[in-house]
Amino acid sequence: MWQEPKTDWQETDFFNIEDYNRIKGNLNEIRRQALLLWPDFDFDEMGADKTYQDYGFYADEINCFEANVEHICVGIFPFVVGERQTFYDNQPFIDWKELNRIEEACRLIYSNIKSRIEGRKTLAFPLGGGDFY
Repeated sequence: MWQEPKTDWQETDFFNIEDYNRIKGNLNEIRRQALLLWPDFDFDEMGADKTYQDYGFYADEINCFEANVEHICVGIFPFVVGERQTFYDNQPFIDWKELNRIEEACRLIYSNIKSRIEGRKTLAFPLGGGDFY
């Protein structure tokens, strides 16, 4: 289910499991909605939601977010979402600017997909039930 992205990250904000699960869930929802209109495309599995018992965050998990934003753009439309970053273990973690970029990309892509779904032309009456002369 879609959750409103946080697009006002500040340098003093902390990244927690709710943020991780929101971004992961939003990427999954974007893919689910996109598959209603476009053929299947590459998408990396992001695993189960995190809980407070899980130990921290890993570079490969954040890199998966980065990869999936790119996969979505390649699979449906080349949205301008900024430059993909790569993170490494024991190196600086994702910062607030990158979190803003990813969450804003999710917001942009999702709103575009939803407007396309809601803007599809439909017939005002059902077909296949009556006689036509």
